[in-house]
Amino acid sequence: MNNIYKDIEPFIKQIENSKNIAIAGHIAPDGDAIAASLSLAMTIQKMGKNPVILLENYVDTYNYLKGHHMVFKGDYDTLNIDLFISVDCGDIERLGKAKPIFEKAKNTVNIDHHISNNNFGELNIVNPKASSTSEIIFEIVNHIGIIDLDIATAIYTGIVFDTCGFKHKSTGKRTHQIASELIEIGVDNSMVHTQLLYTHTLANSRLLAKTIQNIYIENDIAISTLTKNEILEECKASYEDLEGISGYLVDIKGINVGVFLYEKRDGSLKVSFRSKTIDVNKIASSFGGGGHILASGATITNMSLEQAKETILEKIKNV
Repeated sequence: MNNIYKDIEPFIKQIENSKNIAIAGHIAPDGDAIAASLSLAMTIQKMGKNPVILLENYVDTYNYLKGHHMVFKGDYDTLNIDLFISVDCGDIERLGKAKPIFEKAKNTVNIDHHISNNNFGELNIVNPKASSTSEIIFEIVNHIGIIDLDIATAIYTGIVFDTCGFKHKSTGKRTHQIASELIEIGVDNSMVHTQLLYTHTLANSRLLAKTIQNIYIENDIAISTLTKNEILEECKASYEDLEGISGYLVDIKGINVGVFLYEKRDGSLKVSFRSKTIDVNKIASSFGGGGHILASGATITNMSLEQAKETILEKIKNV
């Protein structure tokens, strides 16, 4: 079987030689982080191991996927990990509460596709050209040769999420080849697309309506903000209901850059950048964040919502 990732074999050896294995996605995990974690955990379980998955604020949107019973709900401090596998994290800080477990683990692996990844693992399987971390997981699982329908459905979910239904420029020839192979295994592609892209909660719809109401447009830039009060009180929503909103702004006709800012419970600001042509990863990096050239994010702790909005607008104008 063709292996395009030179570190897959050493990674498999580490799994085989480890007893206590943890898999963690980034804080506020999105569809790719969740799907990559679940599919890899199911694979490792089929190899005779019993991994735990560390995911903060796991949302039930993905409960149609198998493997979520492995999401650890206990005290992280009780864990003694031989092998820690980070998936879809651009840097160690994105591990959140799982970071101390990563630092204490005997061996660490970093699997990711973000261009901003700084290779923080002892073993790094990082491919910025991949459409998603789930695409990389496919290459690993396919090389092992134990892929089944449950694993395939999770991988397909991650790919669909991170490519937004195969529309992003990160979607390459290999992405479509993998999707075809997964469907051949039996993945219900219609079900996955419906679950991820066309099913919304009422709370999510209220948040989108408020986001549209708050849009500020200057030239080909669209910026919108939501305060903590607007999210929790006015829209009667939770932070988990914000998924998918950031991509709406850049889809507006005539808009090249979309920026979505919202206030978190602790007063810090989460910002998501989306673009059709400019490198927003550089802008996100200036705030300590990162991601992809056309889709990145950051957390801002030293500005008000209005100050951040004005600062970001100026940075985009000067690109």
